[in-house]
Amino acid sequence: MNYPAERREALEELWRGRVQSAMNCYRDAKAECAKAISAQSDVEPPDGSFAYRRALRIENTALAEYRRVLTIFTDLTVSGVVPPED
Repeated sequence: MNYPAERREALEELWRGRVQSAMNCYRDAKAECAKAISAQSDVEPPDGSFAYRRALRIENTALAEYRRVLTIFTDLTVSGVVPPED
């Protein structure tokens, strides 16, 4: 479906912001995971393994969201596929 250039530009800007936000969340989660690994190896508290697994789960979730949003943005900018309304 063809959209007016202004609408497409607005959609691209919206999704560009979402990509940036998702990337920032992933970077933060990755840093927290690295901290959990470091804390686990330094002290080995009883819940260190739990903290690491939790941080890793959060990182994986953030990565999945980043990939999802990046795919939508790529489809929009490269192929002109307009994502469904939120």
